[in-house]
Amino acid sequence: MRTVPHGPWAYLKLAGGCDRVCTFCAIPSFRGRFASRPLSEVVAEARWLVGSGVRELVCVSENTTSWGKDLPSGRRGQVDLIRAFEGIEGLERVRLLYLQPAEIIPELLDAMADSPVVAGYYDLSLQHASPPVLARMARSGGAERFLRLLADIRARDPRAVFRSSFITGFPGETEADVDIVEQFLIDARLDWTGFFPFSVEDGTPSATMPDQVDAAVARARRDRLTQVAEAAAADAADGFVGRTLSVLVESVSGSQAVGRSYREAPDTDGEVRIAGCDLPVGQVATVQVVAADGVDLLAEPVAAGVGKA
Repeated sequence: MRTVPHGPWAYLKLAGGCDRVCTFCAIPSFRGRFASRPLSEVVAEARWLVGSGVRELVCVSENTTSWGKDLPSGRRGQVDLIRAFEGIEGLERVRLLYLQPAEIIPELLDAMADSPVVAGYYDLSLQHASPPVLARMARSGGAERFLRLLADIRARDPRAVFRSSFITGFPGETEADVDIVEQFLIDARLDWTGFFPFSVEDGTPSATMPDQVDAAVARARRDRLTQVAEAAAADAADGFVGRTLSVLVESVSGSQAVGRSYREAPDTDGEVRIAGCDLPVGQVATVQVVAADGVDLLAEPVAAGVGKA
């Protein structure tokens, strides 16, 4: 059942379920196996949303990089999906959320980097940076591998901005593991980062693991890492001063408009505040960033129009 959107952006579900066996997550037990929506179905809903006034589609699933693996096209169908989005008139921006590093294929990265509508916004599901902790989570990777991935993406897509989230206080996590995450955050220079103290999910393997970490310790580690990440986010925002961006206007009050560029996802990230902008909601303003206010950007209009978002 489709719901008429109430703003210039909307979520678009690509798939349901999950095949991964992360030891902290109960989702596969109640949502079942990963099931991709067919390309034709996704594109039909995308066209309907754009016809209803949506200008940005935020594509979601439990693991977007799995989309297509259960379809005849396989994961390389992700490129076809991007090309289909590019053919929808009136669609300004597509944002792909929940990218699983272990399943990212080069074809997807190239298609994202080359696309005139897909945002250079890479929402990577990292969860931690210490290999031993990731192994207990039944996940692969680690700081060195993740840094190589970030470097690869930045080489392909100079626009690239990054979001990720991390769990603190996972069973068996030590201060040395937290040190690894802290150094990773310094080296990675992520634009947006979220931290969540570990909480027990009934029925998951992590619920009965030994060496459970005290909740107060998990919160303290979250606060410590948040300080590091916030400094990196502020530095990232400062790096946008002087740049020209395309901003989707989401609200207007007097002579100031507020919206988002490709670097800000709705509901989770910062915003761009535009002085002297009289464009209506749903339009795209071309602006020059004149300052940063924490993680938010302050901008002035250059012209009205559509740029690469």
